[in-house]
Amino acid sequence: MAKVSGIVMPEGKRLLLNAAARLAARRGSAHGLVLREVAREAGLNHNTFYRHFDDMDAMLQAIAEDFATQLRQGIRAARANAAPGAPPSLDVVGWLFDHAQQYADVFTVALRELHGPPGPLRDVVRQTLADIAQDMHEDLCRFPGLGAIDPVLLRQAVDLLVRHSVWLCLDFLEQPERREALLDNAREAFTTLTLGVLARSKP
Repeated sequence: MAKVSGIVMPEGKRLLLNAAARLAARRGSAHGLVLREVAREAGLNHNTFYRHFDDMDAMLQAIAEDFATQLRQGIRAARANAAPGAPPSLDVVGWLFDHAQQYADVFTVALRELHGPPGPLRDVVRQTLADIAQDMHEDLCRFPGLGAIDPVLLRQAVDLLVRHSVWLCLDFLEQPERREALLDNAREAFTTLTLGVLARSKP
């Protein structure tokens, strides 16, 4: 049994999910995967697939939900561990970089599907980013100096920051040596958008 994000998962299921993510990352899309190919990539008999999933859509749904659970829980933990009184953005983005590197196949596929055709992966990834933005919005509303700003403007800014941060992860995966420069980029984006919201919120 494999344990991921506090959830115990059968080893065969984990092998299948990882294999599907590798194949999708190599192809550039999760669409068109077939179960025999996934089972072969995982080193398992194709009949093993049906012990864990009804069909390929169910597998893609599981990949998306696993991605969502890990991402949201990890970001919450990174934000909670940020230095007291400091914006948590860099701690969160730093964690995102590490997580993206550790699960590069799933992360890459999930973000590609974000702008792909309708399907379980796209729907779950979109909802996950919206949930993460809502969590961040609620935290920032409690941050000193930001409580009086227009909440609608702040939420719009947070949505942009979340999207920007996850796309920075793709840049990091391609050029990990640019980590510090990309973190600086994240810091500048946070500062610029926050100052813009503050300026627009003044009566």
